[in-house]
Amino acid sequence: MSPDLAHVLELCAHYERATGGAFSARVPGRGLDPCAVVKGWAVQRAADLLVEAGATRLVVNAGGDVATAGGPWRVGVRHPGRPDRLCAVLEVTDRAVATSGRYERGDHVVDARTGAPVTGLLSLTVVAPTLTEADATATAAFALGAAGVGWAASRPGCEVHAVDAAGRVHRTPGLPVAGAVDSGG
Repeated sequence: MSPDLAHVLELCAHYERATGGAFSARVPGRGLDPCAVVKGWAVQRAADLLVEAGATRLVVNAGGDVATAGGPWRVGVRHPGRPDRLCAVLEVTDRAVATSGRYERGDHVVDARTGAPVTGLLSLTVVAPTLTEADATATAAFALGAAGVGWAASRPGCEVHAVDAAGRVHRTPGLPVAGAVDSGG
């Protein structure tokens, strides 16, 4: 096993323990699937390589999940019910933003404890120091359902913007909002 794979699997195990098993890279019927950690980890690695090569101001965007250096950068949070709208604009410097939601791939995030799709949230966005942390935290929190909002908010260095199934918006006080655009519902 390569050191990189060992690191990714360790991160998966960390988030599984932290969520009491709601998040897991080994969901029954799916086998091993570390994708919820790999995407953010790989994009953060790319951003780190660019910084090591001398870049001081950059955004690396992978399907709406972004890692930044320098800044400030404005990052739009897609409205979960209206694909042509944003529900918030965040302003970040040397931070990362990742969203887990139901609007692109349907009910694809499951609570690994039950195997059932999570339906208590429409979207959950995390701002964190790295995209590895933002992406894994967003997916792990989403797997916890509505309780995931508070769980993600309690993680050191993380700020949260979430829209629950009823369309209510939840934001942590330190969320770097540059502008509210629309309600979540």
